[in-house]
Amino acid sequence: MRPTDAIRGKEADIRRLIEAYGFIEPKLFGSAARGDDHEGSDLDLLAIIPPAMAGKISLFDIAELEDELQAMVGVPVDFHVCNNMPEHLRQSIEREMVTL
Repeated sequence: MRPTDAIRGKEADIRRLIEAYGFIEPKLFGSAARGDDHEGSDLDLLAIIPPAMAGKISLFDIAELEDELQAMVGVPVDFHVCNNMPEHLRQSIEREMVTL
């Protein structure tokens, strides 16, 4: 299944789950955001750790969130934290990001 098909109608649930882990501003990027995803593509998601949550979200939390998102949508999920990205990578991704 294509990631764009897998998330159709689940956007609000995806946002709620990401926000339940303490993240804000969840976005979609990559092939699903560009509309050139295909069966076998992963779902690339990105969010921000707000200042109040800095140091409170662990790598284990992020791995657990990825697992829950994958179970929800049925395709592989690659979750990224905007705050932890190198500037050049973040700038490249920002050109294609779309709000969930």
